[in-house]
Amino acid sequence: MTEIQLVSSDLNGTLVHQHTMTDMIRIAFPHEPERFEKAKDVFAQQTAGMLSMEKTFAIAGPLTRGLRLRIAAEYALSEMRFLDGFEDFIRMLRRKNIRFVINSTGYSITTEAIKARYGSKYFYDVICNRLIFGRQGKILEEKEISELVTKYVHGEKNDTIYDEISAVGTVELGIQNENEKARLLFNLSDRLNIPRTALVHIGDTMGDSGGISEVAAHGGIGIAFNYNHALKNYLENIIADARTAGRIIFIEPKSEHSDIRRISVALSSFLR
Repeated sequence: MTEIQLVSSDLNGTLVHQHTMTDMIRIAFPHEPERFEKAKDVFAQQTAGMLSMEKTFAIAGPLTRGLRLRIAAEYALSEMRFLDGFEDFIRMLRRKNIRFVINSTGYSITTEAIKARYGSKYFYDVICNRLIFGRQGKILEEKEISELVTKYVHGEKNDTIYDEISAVGTVELGIQNENEKARLLFNLSDRLNIPRTALVHIGDTMGDSGGISEVAAHGGIGIAFNYNHALKNYLENIIADARTAGRIIFIEPKSEHSDIRRISVALSSFLR
């Protein structure tokens, strides 16, 4: 098997413990618990494979309306709990010149904060959905949001603009369905002239079933990490049918103590 050159990973439940899209609603609207409960229910259906991405975000998007940019940025700084070993993992990938991509249905506001917090040098690219923000009736460009989030993470928090900008309640889907993660990853690897046998995709729920199985089907490595039962059952059926040219690896079921450094150990024979 080809040495690994590009690693793609889900965010929610894989790199961080929380389901960030739901959790931000809980933090932003503490006096409107019905928003959180509705979001929690719809995303539970999606991660169990019962609801499409499009339908999920058609319901979840409006629940974010009024979410201030300050809350979204601060959430990523002080509320998100990364799985054990996250920083060691991304440092290892950079040390070995392996490109790392966050490939998630999570929001770009969150991934921008992560990049600003740890350093953009550790993240070759991000594939995700865009939560739309506006100010005084005007939609803000993604570049402007990115610059503001970076300034916030680096300590420039006093500007009132962070309270004037808020989510308008719509989501621009960068990932349309479960198989999109693999297709978009393949597009990226093709542009970089990286063979599909040199790819890894990591995920924890049915939202990553297509990414894991398709990467493995093309000769790469699909990893179920901090995984739930639905994903485990789905992937075990694929393995039983011998439908993969590559490998599917299981590393730790759902746990508060899952350690992402165990992925490095499992991949050691495929690393430079």
